[in-house]
Amino acid sequence: MRSIAEQANIEAASIYYHFSSKEELVDVVMEHGADSIFQHINGHFEALPPNANAEDRFRAALVGQMSALLKFGDYALAHGRLLSQLPDAVRERQIKRRERHQRVWTTVFDNLRKEGFLREDVDVSLCRIAVLGFINSVQTWFDPKKGSLDKIADQFITMFFEGVQPAAKSRRSGRKKELAASS
Repeated sequence: MRSIAEQANIEAASIYYHFSSKEELVDVVMEHGADSIFQHINGHFEALPPNANAEDRFRAALVGQMSALLKFGDYALAHGRLLSQLPDAVRERQIKRRERHQRVWTTVFDNLRKEGFLREDVDVSLCRIAVLGFINSVQTWFDPKKGSLDKIADQFITMFFEGVQPAAKSRRSGRKKELAASS
């Protein structure tokens, strides 16, 4: 609290004029971070033309969240570190905010499926976890000197939709048969 007060150029006790407890302060800061990231992603959706398809929205969500984490990443890091330490009521509010964010991504994947970009047998929840794992680590690996977020998104989308094997290689179905025969 002293560190926060020093940075705000106020007395530590003055913080309690605005917040009733440390937990309330943490809750407000985490809410601000989550809302900032959510609004940033929505800004990418809103920038799409009216005729955007599900793949366009997937790309907007991908670039939107990666750029949001680079811009507001301290909030995301705080969320990850503090969530388990929060009092139950505060933690439950944070989990509800996270669920709102997950619903956005579930909608993105459901739309990919509806528009024929995602097979019926693919688990949407697992797709969301895999994509968010990639995105949520952006702060650890992104280097703007090696390429823009747009170029990285293009490469990721190619890998996601087309795979990484050369076109002449047999696809997973051949590998499944091979594994079944060896069991």
